[in-house]
Amino acid sequence: MEEFLAAETVVLGVPHYSFRVPSQLKAWIDRIAVPGKTFRYTAKRAESFVGTKRVIIALACGGFYGPGCPAENFEHTLSYLKSVFAFIGIANPEVITADGVNVSSEQHELSLKAA
Repeated sequence: MEEFLAAETVVLGVPHYSFRVPSQLKAWIDRIAVPGKTFRYTAKRAESFVGTKRVIIALACGGFYGPGCPAENFEHTLSYLKSVFAFIGIANPEVITADGVNVSSEQHELSLKAA
């Protein structure tokens, strides 16, 4: 918690597997999304204590889960992370995505270059 609050920039390397965030990342989120520390509830909404902080999410997906893809409905990683960070006051994390890294070796290279 203290490291997160003290940091100006937070960089997360996130694999999308089993259609969600890894359990270790979920545990970390549970440790930073704490009432009275990073936010508080008010009568109208949650209020953030985080302030301005740069968050960079580097996301790797074995397949394709973006808008218009057949597996789009299975994308629960990035949408979850954006929701959590918005809740604690970080509305626009920077996102770097490498999609389809397990499709083929050629796609792996293309995805990494694009990211």
